[in-house]
Amino acid sequence: MENIEELSPLRITATVRALSSALRGKREHVHGTSRGKGDRMFPEPEKLWFKESSAKNLRNRDFLSPSTMLNTLYAGGKVPPAVMSRVLSLRGSGVLPVAGGEVMGEGLRLRVDRVASFRAVLAGGTTEYLKPLSQMEGCVVLNCPALHPKPNTPTPDTLSLGQLRTVLLANHIGTLFRRKGFEVYFCPTLPEDSDVATFLQALGIDWPTAPANWTNDEREEKIQKALENSPYREKGTERGRRTSGGGGRKAVEEENEGGLRINLKQVFQEEGLLGYDPTLGTCKVHRDSVSHLAQLDLSTADITGIMATVLHVTSCQDEFRQQQIAILWRASGATHSQRHLVCGPVKTPGSHLTAAQYLQ
Repeated sequence: MENIEELSPLRITATVRALSSALRGKREHVHGTSRGKGDRMFPEPEKLWFKESSAKNLRNRDFLSPSTMLNTLYAGGKVPPAVMSRVLSLRGSGVLPVAGGEVMGEGLRLRVDRVASFRAVLAGGTTEYLKPLSQMEGCVVLNCPALHPKPNTPTPDTLSLGQLRTVLLANHIGTLFRRKGFEVYFCPTLPEDSDVATFLQALGIDWPTAPANWTNDEREEKIQKALENSPYREKGTERGRRTSGGGGRKAVEEENEGGLRINLKQVFQEEGLLGYDPTLGTCKVHRDSVSHLAQLDLSTADITGIMATVLHVTSCQDEFRQQQIAILWRASGATHSQRHLVCGPVKTPGSHLTAAQYLQ
């Protein structure tokens, strides 16, 4: 039996269930459990323990049973010695080993024996940890705005660390979705001989590429016509000076008032799209935008019989522009569900490193 337990993959869920059972113990230990009108409600097992995730708290605890829970279970929140002993000596299939714990003002905090945990994982191999808990069906398109031409294909010397982070994260998310059984596509397609494609290969990222002479002209023409015929297109130039700004952003006059413009606010208001910047107004359609939308159209072209979810993985510096792109795509007739994952800045005090410099 002991060997089976050692081979079982360690799971946080299994640990929480075991800790909850150990803490609740037998009913005679529990405060206020007399039958009748005075019966107390037992807290749900999953609410007894909180798994820490912040770097600060992980220095002194991995799990916490808040004092409010302890007060519900035991008079004055005082955990009986027998119960405390049972919690600290907890063992079982899939249960993380406990290194120690104590009752503090915030509650009962526990520390996992991380050395023993890592040894157990490494000794048993990682196969069990790579198996998905359940297979799911669906399709996800991971769009990385940092890799789209603006107007030229980015290079390692032009990618900021914040933008590099979005590419690494998109690649990681794609791996997780595939393990869950999803079909995964990446956008945009990069020129195979580009510096950025070579750079990503050096990082172990298998991003889709196409021959250097490949073009997406037909799809760009299709997108352009769809926007020209969009019901959200602003007719004339009488409102050409109204632009879309962001929170705290100064409005900037369009350089070319005679260009094609789409009323973004009208799009998300009429179609009930939530979470977009309320200051989005009218957006001029640039060549870069059409190219971006054509790449999205290409990435979803082979998806049939199922609705895809498009996840835009973007940096905070590109967030507002990506909202514009997402709504423009909607205005062109795209119906795929879209979500945005925005990454915070990468701070390098005293210097501003590019992706290439960081790798060096």
